Amino acid sequence: MKGWFAPLLLALGLALAQSQQPIKIGALFILSGNFAGYGKSGSQGAQLAAEEINARGGVLGRPIQLIVVDDQGNPDVGVREARRLILQEKVDFLFGIDSSSVSLAVAPLTDEYKIPLVVTHAATPNLTEQCRPYVFRTSNNARMDSWAAAALAATLPVKRWANISPDYEFGRVSWQDFITRLKQLRPDVEVVSEQWPRFGSTDYASFITALMRARPEAVFSTLWAGDMVIFARQAKQFGFFNQVRYFMNPVGASLEVLGPLGKEAPEGLLVSARYWFLYPNTERNKAFVEAYRKRFGEYPSYNAEEAYAGLHMLARAIEKARSTQADAVKRAFEADGGLVYEAPEGRKWMRPEDHQVFEGLVWGYTKHTPDYPFAILERMRIVPATDTIYPTRCKR
Repeated sequence: MKGWFAPLLLALGLALAQSQQPIKIGALFILSGNFAGYGKSGSQGAQLAAEEINARGGVLGRPIQLIVVDDQGNPDVGVREARRLILQEKVDFLFGIDSSSVSLAVAPLTDEYKIPLVVTHAATPNLTEQCRPYVFRTSNNARMDSWAAAALAATLPVKRWANISPDYEFGRVSWQDFITRLKQLRPDVEVVSEQWPRFGSTDYASFITALMRARPEAVFSTLWAGDMVIFARQAKQFGFFNQVRYFMNPVGASLEVLGPLGKEAPEGLLVSARYWFLYPNTERNKAFVEAYRKRFGEYPSYNAEEAYAGLHMLARAIEKARSTQADAVKRAFEADGGLVYEAPEGRKWMRPEDHQVFEGLVWGYTKHTPDYPFAILERMRIVPATDTIYPTRCKR
């Protein structure tokens, strides 16, 4: 008996030690520069989720360990940091990513190292259209935002449209999807100007004057975070928002924009966010907002909620798979018609073919009230997920 008992004890000890090792998640966010507010809120949302998961005993009896790094919104830095997380930190998953360009640069590493990547923010539709087996997006993408914007734009009494969006992947694909969809719904619309400031610009004067010379009735924009804050302040000085009847921005309702602008934010902008902290009026959402405010002393932005929900979705997939192994987690995300999660914002459904989440989208007009130090949304319009589902080329 002595001969076999010692190896058995050793095996049991190793299994116990392994079961208690943390599940390491390497989270990449923008933590410096004009867009650092997004990285701050995203990492805080993930942190809150990890704390909740660990408080209930972790996943498969193992605690979640977040390792957060700054990818600077730079594809080269993102790839370097992702490799370091995989090879040196020995993470089990990659997570987060704010920039579309960074997400596209990091995505090939999932095939090279057979490691799942859960994207919670970067919005280019090209990411999930690549049909990579280990890439999952737990938030909506830019095409869904653009299609929702086009559906609303088609109801507006205007024909002359212009664009001002950042000159990189996210801005380009968003405008193309928006205007293509809008022309399908309203063949009478025309484009009078397209302006493409570089990502991270600080001077928008020439772009603003070019738009004003073109005299559009409505303007579409995907300027975000610090870019949108700077643009809005400069555009107000030119009287831009008084000349344009409608200004639409699918990420203009982010608290990373409305918070810094405060009472400077123009009223009447038609804006959206992938989550709005005052909607829906459910106990689930109220509890999340309260927990986030208690933990961090501020209201949760959409990036905070998306990262929070994304980590909970990943935890659920691991639990379903009963494993952190890449193929097992992939099958768990895809099983039973795609993983469904009831997030604070409402129902999220991941399409199994391309690993893209679909969800309802909230739009509204900016309005100042005495209840908040920043503009909130009034006259809200909810675009259901069913109105933003587009075909996929992916086969599973």
